[in-house]
Amino acid sequence: MMSTSAVGTRGWAARPWQSKASVSIQSAQLTPTRMLELAVHAATGVQDDRGWVSVRGRSSTRVDLRVRDLVRVETAAVLFFHVEVARVSGGVTARTAVDEYQVNESGLHALVAVGNRKVLGYPSYERYMEAFGQLVQGQDGAATVLLTSGR
Repeated sequence: MMSTSAVGTRGWAARPWQSKASVSIQSAQLTPTRMLELAVHAATGVQDDRGWVSVRGRSSTRVDLRVRDLVRVETAAVLFFHVEVARVSGGVTARTAVDEYQVNESGLHALVAVGNRKVLGYPSYERYMEAFGQLVQGQDGAATVLLTSGR
């Protein structure tokens, strides 16, 4: 398995498209504290037979999370991401970003473009982004939720 930081060795363009995925949320009704609570709560709903999301740490403006992959023999974390919350004019914003990830390696490593490699744990991360957006919209029906696939 290959572990790569968000910056990577060859920059942003060389990263697999899944590592660039994010959800951006803006709410005029929620407080930063409530937005962070929803970010933490969204992690509890993402668990299946392939993997799960859990909280690593939390500060007053950020929640750090990880995805553990249950398909592999060991249940080591394969993807690390965070949610950053900021107070802005007229409300609060939240955005996820991938910090560190692992990709599937194969015998065809040299033949597969970096952008086409699959990020381990991505389906769980995608479900987390959707769950977080739904929780926020449940609290603030006028909230804007923009899911970016990274492509």
